[in-house]
Amino acid sequence: MKKIEFIDAHVHGFLKPADKHRFKENITVLIDQGLEKIIITALPYHNFDYHLKLSLAPDHIQPVIGTDNVDETTLLADWTREYGFDKIVIPFIDVRFLTEKIRETILAAKVSGCRGVKGAFIPEPDRVLNVQGIPQALGISIDSYCRIQEEIFSCAHELNLPLLYHINLSPYYDWIATLLKKFPRLTINIPHLGYSLRKVTELLKDYENTYTDPSYLISLLKKNNRRYLSFISTYYRKILSGSDAIITGAPEDIIAYPHYFDSLALPDTSKDRILRKNAHTFLSLPA
Repeated sequence: MKKIEFIDAHVHGFLKPADKHRFKENITVLIDQGLEKIIITALPYHNFDYHLKLSLAPDHIQPVIGTDNVDETTLLADWTREYGFDKIVIPFIDVRFLTEKIRETILAAKVSGCRGVKGAFIPEPDRVLNVQGIPQALGISIDSYCRIQEEIFSCAHELNLPLLYHINLSPYYDWIATLLKKFPRLTINIPHLGYSLRKVTELLKDYENTYTDPSYLISLLKKNNRRYLSFISTYYRKILSGSDAIITGAPEDIIAYPHYFDSLALPDTSKDRILRKNAHTFLSLPA
């Protein structure tokens, strides 16, 4: 398989203690395939029972959900250090289920080495993901949930941390546009093309520090629909290579994305923007 230099800007941990060696093996395989850096999101400890965790996990995530509750951020930090992946792994703290001590948690994560924040706006049951709404699951009002989300945006903005933020733009475009106007310096990546090519195009045009990735859409991308090809060709400066894969899953789920972008009839400079350089800007890394 051709070696392609790339950065994956959207990978999940969902780590358990038993995953330790699989973690090492997969990252080693990816490095051999051209991995330069990888954003891995990790959840802090949550006192959830197993059934609540399942109800908040999309179908493709449920197989990796365990009955035990652990602090994934600690596992990720320990394993990264033990295996010498410090220059490869870029940890993001996943705060989608936080209901209190938002700023304290994000600040502590930054101090301990986290380089960004992962959040999700799922205020109501989501038919696409087949999950219940987060506020309903956590027993809080939608108004409280929205205030928490605004605090997450504010903290990322204040602390100069990039934000990876899951949101369906079709129903919630106006909500996030209001926040992006309020926090203009915030650097944000909206994954899955925001579930709306039209809406994510509007977002990329109107907000300078906004990016997107086509994670979990590889089957759709490979159909080479003209609308998607045109979008990639036009907005290559705002697209990141992200897979939404699980780091302890199949490495092929990650490698498929750089190989897809490499196969497109684009100038090499445009491909390199998508595969690496846009992520450098998103993460404020040296050129």
